[in-house]
Amino acid sequence: MSLTAGGQLADSIQHFRRRAGLNQHAAAELAGLSVGGLRDIEQGRVVRPRASTLRRLADAFGLSRYEFDDLVRQANNEHRQAGRLRVEILGSLRVSVDGRLIDPGSEAQHVLLGLLALTPNVSVTRGALLDALWDVRPAYGTSNLLQSRVSRLRRRLQPSIADDYRSQPIPVTRSGYQLSVTEYQHDLLVFRRLVTRARQTRDDRDLSAACGLFAEAIALWRGDPLDGIVALQTHPIVLALIREYRAVVVEYASVAADLGSYQEVLPLLQQVADADPLHETIHAALMIALAGSGQQAAALNVFDTLRRRLASELGADPRPELTAAYQRVLRQEVGQPEFTPVSAHHQLPPNIADFIGRKAELQQLLNGSSADNADTSAPVFVIEGMAGIGKTRLAVHAAHRLRREGRYGDGQLYMDLQGHAAQSPADPSSVLATFLRQLGVPSEQIPPGSAERAAMYRDRLYGKNTLIILDNAGFEDQVLPLLPAGPTSLVLITSRRTLALDGARTLLLSTFTPAEAEEMLILAVGAKRVQAEPDATRSLVELCGRLPLALAIAAHRLQSRPTWTVADLAEQLEDTGGLLNELAAGSRRLRSAFDLSYRSLSADEQRMFRFLGLLARDGFITDYVATLMRLPPSHTQLLMDRLADENLITVVSRNHYRLHRLLRDYACALVRDEEPRSEAAS
Repeated sequence: MSLTAGGQLADSIQHFRRRAGLNQHAAAELAGLSVGGLRDIEQGRVVRPRASTLRRLADAFGLSRYEFDDLVRQANNEHRQAGRLRVEILGSLRVSVDGRLIDPGSEAQHVLLGLLALTPNVSVTRGALLDALWDVRPAYGTSNLLQSRVSRLRRRLQPSIADDYRSQPIPVTRSGYQLSVTEYQHDLLVFRRLVTRARQTRDDRDLSAACGLFAEAIALWRGDPLDGIVALQTHPIVLALIREYRAVVVEYASVAADLGSYQEVLPLLQQVADADPLHETIHAALMIALAGSGQQAAALNVFDTLRRRLASELGADPRPELTAAYQRVLRQEVGQPEFTPVSAHHQLPPNIADFIGRKAELQQLLNGSSADNADTSAPVFVIEGMAGIGKTRLAVHAAHRLRREGRYGDGQLYMDLQGHAAQSPADPSSVLATFLRQLGVPSEQIPPGSAERAAMYRDRLYGKNTLIILDNAGFEDQVLPLLPAGPTSLVLITSRRTLALDGARTLLLSTFTPAEAEEMLILAVGAKRVQAEPDATRSLVELCGRLPLALAIAAHRLQSRPTWTVADLAEQLEDTGGLLNELAAGSRRLRSAFDLSYRSLSADEQRMFRFLGLLARDGFITDYVATLMRLPPSHTQLLMDRLADENLITVVSRNHYRLHRLLRDYACALVRDEEPRSEAAS
């Protein structure tokens, strides 16, 4: 195959298909192509597909507008370098070459690339780069080491096609170095291009198009810039980018308010306001959005809370902009859109880019949702399993697959029911009110009683092809009012607890296979790093009990510590003796997830669970446990069944049970932590 744009386009399409979790047969079917035609494109035999073909592929893969534009440019053989190297800093640092994610290397190389990427196509002085290296490790702060680190970065960022070696991604400048990229190779440049177009479109009074462009720009942000690179978190440019993002959010909210699309921006404004609790402009926009959504009291409460915070922390009064918004809300001058019953909003959380495994369960969800239910109620699936097993990931990924296949196109509803959470469980009556608003019912028309709300909810969904995810359910009575009556909808429920719902099909998730666990690590930190240490990888996988959450936390620790080997992390987990405390990254802590399950138990159930952690690793028999605990066998069996229903122990056979290794460690830790306290109290 000649090394033409067809090779570049083939790599990109193959990358996007795999990212969407599709094989060639499924992708071809979704795009309306033959499998042979798609194979010809992916193998580079079709250099310039038709624009309509690219559009169908983009829709099947769920590509953003700028990703689709990139495919068209590759097919037209324009900007040959575009797509070879792509750098993303609006969140954690992500770099891809030839459509494949790469690891920039050591911690120092992450810092260097991050600093260069903050000002693309602008020279960064050697002094600034050396200062950044010095913050990582003083020994790095020399000119010779700087040149060595840049050389290593260059080798990693070079594309595989020989023609492109003439274009150096990090050329030397008079004062230092710079990252040379096109407009389409860097997410910050794409963000600013979209914002510029949104402002121009807004000024031309095409508010709907401007709103869409602002939304597309905001969607590029995955978190704070260069999240995870500690040395750059307080860099002035990073802080300036965060301010730039928040200013664009306010602009987006203003356009949405002019259109009456308050609900579209309300969650975003609440998130930004929480992150910057003294930002008056953001809070003014939040007040308008709340009032426009019919939440007058909440809007006034925002003003009152911020006014008191400004007085106590800054000794200042609200500025005129905030006061003006308050007066508009107080006088009910914020116009509310005319509500008519419409199809449900698309409420699904983002899809899981690195989703792996669960092929059998996923197929059950896809096939089961297609069953003939003409004379029955809506198909209901309960996805259950222990904490951290990946229930929500499976439900969300299946929902996105179904949506891409054109099913349940009337809308998707999502709600976290907080059945196992630090907060109180969600009240089904309040959830019904939220769903009804999302289905287009004005707030003043929502009935006050739960039964009336449930009846209206069933009426609004009857005959609609709607997908509903009820995440983290706690008990049957919480779920029952939220089930639609008609056969055309689909309900996916996730729970740590066994739920007895008539007609529901249960999927009990187990831990990953060793191959799936290794694949998860490879996706997170790269095949080269994982496959270089097969023994250490197997050890790490087993230390994590092949539990998806534990593996994800371990992978994140390896990502944030690029100088560590897999063996380093495995030894760290083994040597500390506090495995559960070590399995933590950022705000994600495995022990916290287990705590939520444990706290839902009664005192007798908690005592039984702690005791089981002290027994043999290969499991235990009910009669044996009853003898050791001096309990009647019937009561012991009842407690064991309750723990099994909570997915805290696994049923091996009729009277034989087993604890997952991490739950056993957790139970033993509870014995050490809680038994002394209970003895002291007595």
